[in-house]
Amino acid sequence: MEYSLPVKRLRMTMVLNSIDGGGSPGVIELRNDERVILATLVLTMPSFYLVGDDLVLCAPTTGFVAIEGFATLATVSDGAGNIIIDNMTVGVDMTPDQIHDYEIVLDDNSLLIGKQVTIVTATIEHG
Repeated sequence: MEYSLPVKRLRMTMVLNSIDGGGSPGVIELRNDERVILATLVLTMPSFYLVGDDLVLCAPTTGFVAIEGFATLATVSDGAGNIIIDNMTVGVDMTPDQIHDYEIVLDDNSLLIGKQVTIVTATIEHG
């Protein structure tokens, strides 16, 4: 089954509206393999923009680490705390090919308490 591009874009616009529609900015929670939240980063409004049938993070987002650990996955929630997307892959993109190996690319995924972490880019692909 294959959706047309206009239908894909409409579906992804609904995802974007869900992220940004919680009454306050959405967040990305960086988590370890045990799903412990290591850092919560507040998103801009709008949080993502539509490119083709994908959503791309509007701007690099920085926050402080609350719990030390190794970030391997993430959730995206609306401002009311409702999880919109779960189990996004997280990592550091080491290749210069401009093809990201992770859905969320960090400046460093070995997180230390009190230090800043930056989401360099994030992409939500139409599945």
